[in-house]
Amino acid sequence: MASVVSAPAKMPRRHLRSRQASAAVMVPPMTKAQQISDVPSPIDHECDIYAIKSSPQQTNVALEVAGEPDCSPEAGRLRKRKESPCEADGDAEGEAVAIAMAAGSRRNPKRKATETVAASTSAAASSGSKDYQTLLRESLAPLGEDELKEWEGWCEVESEPAFFNAMLREMGVKDVKVQEVFAVDEDYVATLPQPVYGLIFLYQYFSENYEDDAVVDSRDVWFANQTTDNACATVAMTNIIMNSPEVDLGKDLQAFKDSTKTLSTPLRGHALGSNPFIRSVHNSFTRRMDHLNADFVLEIEASESKKKTKRRGPAKKTKKSKKQKIDEESGFHFIAYVPANGSVWELDGLKTRPVCIGPLEEGVHWAELVQPEIQARMLQFEDTALTFNLLALCKSPLGILSGELASTLRSFELLNKRTKSVDGWQNLIAGNDQPLLSTDIERLAGFGISGSDIQQAHVDPAFERKVKKPSTDMGELFNLYDDLVTKQKSLMGEYNAEIGSVNEDDDRVQGRKKDHTPAIHSWVQKLAEHGVLADWAASS
Repeated sequence: MASVVSAPAKMPRRHLRSRQASAAVMVPPMTKAQQISDVPSPIDHECDIYAIKSSPQQTNVALEVAGEPDCSPEAGRLRKRKESPCEADGDAEGEAVAIAMAAGSRRNPKRKATETVAASTSAAASSGSKDYQTLLRESLAPLGEDELKEWEGWCEVESEPAFFNAMLREMGVKDVKVQEVFAVDEDYVATLPQPVYGLIFLYQYFSENYEDDAVVDSRDVWFANQTTDNACATVAMTNIIMNSPEVDLGKDLQAFKDSTKTLSTPLRGHALGSNPFIRSVHNSFTRRMDHLNADFVLEIEASESKKKTKRRGPAKKTKKSKKQKIDEESGFHFIAYVPANGSVWELDGLKTRPVCIGPLEEGVHWAELVQPEIQARMLQFEDTALTFNLLALCKSPLGILSGELASTLRSFELLNKRTKSVDGWQNLIAGNDQPLLSTDIERLAGFGISGSDIQQAHVDPAFERKVKKPSTDMGELFNLYDDLVTKQKSLMGEYNAEIGSVNEDDDRVQGRKKDHTPAIHSWVQKLAEHGVLADWAASS
């Protein structure tokens, strides 16, 4: 509590006045109980001896030396009481009480306009803080499956083979694998799982003129335009698998293909973009913050489009041979290359029609026809634009390996039937047992093999002739047996390795789907509450 000090008796008379002197707010008269003491008290002369602290609800009051006498009635009554000898014996505490009573004598003081504005601003800030906290909680909440299906936007998808493989599986497509490609020459393409259904090329988009592309009848090619932002990855992949008759599309995609068969390419693209099943699979890797950002960007684009009053002129023609300068803010675009109806096609969802690259040639892999096109497109860019990616849609190695394992099992059956009556055969193969037996149903299921698969499996005609040939001796039969054992072990190892790769892809997909934003936000919030962030900021 601040000390209250009165002046010595010989000093000039003083008036109690509010610090807000400009407002001329005078202290009202005090009752008899509210006495002021004139007893001197030692003080520090460097301090303001007339300053009196009050509570936040009270007006600050001070004793100041009057340059001229105050003639107001309140001041007169106050002077008389202060000059009275009987009232001069009060203590400092009584003076403080008097000042407090004087300051608070008005129970309902009129609030100033500035105070009213400050109060309303404080209330609005409090309400805004609550709204902010609500929005923050909602933005950090997990994304529900129903919300994912109801959201009509599309988010960008990284050019990651694991994500494309997960999308194909969720769509119901069977025995198709997407893997990264580093070259399209004959030697490299031969190492890919065959057949290769199509290629997806990723590059940073730039505006092109398509009028010079040759018009070729493409009515038998399934093609959909891209009518929705950020959907180019799914459009490119769909354009490939829809032109691969040997691919099992699954129930949903097959129904979509049948329902869009007679539509034009723009309407087909619109049907794809508005299909809830395809859209939800495409967005299955997204988080709530991705949706909010996509909606925010769309809102900005819509707002900016309204501000543009001038009509754009005709697009400038761009020749493919000329190098392109890329806008750093340009997004990346996916286009597809696919063999269909005896030709190789470029399927770009932003073009009005498929572009025929050339006819298929006997003895030449169709991917080799794409190589010059991809190289020419890459050469159009400046040296600084080096971000490209190429993916291949191939038959899944798991299906190929399962078929080859089934073939070895069928070959073992023929060989065992031939050697059943050969004396000493069991002693000869002792210690070199068959790795996988046709009777082990549980293990067969682990390799995707059923009994019918074994019976329908293809057997090498040369192997079958040699086994059935009566003149084939036991040594030759043992060599056939040993080769089968080695081949079967190798196939089983490759199958397990491929399963391991699939599991790694699943882990990568689950890691992409997992949203760590709420945990990170809570962690940073706790650091801020304990002053750690302030310490970091001060020390930086």
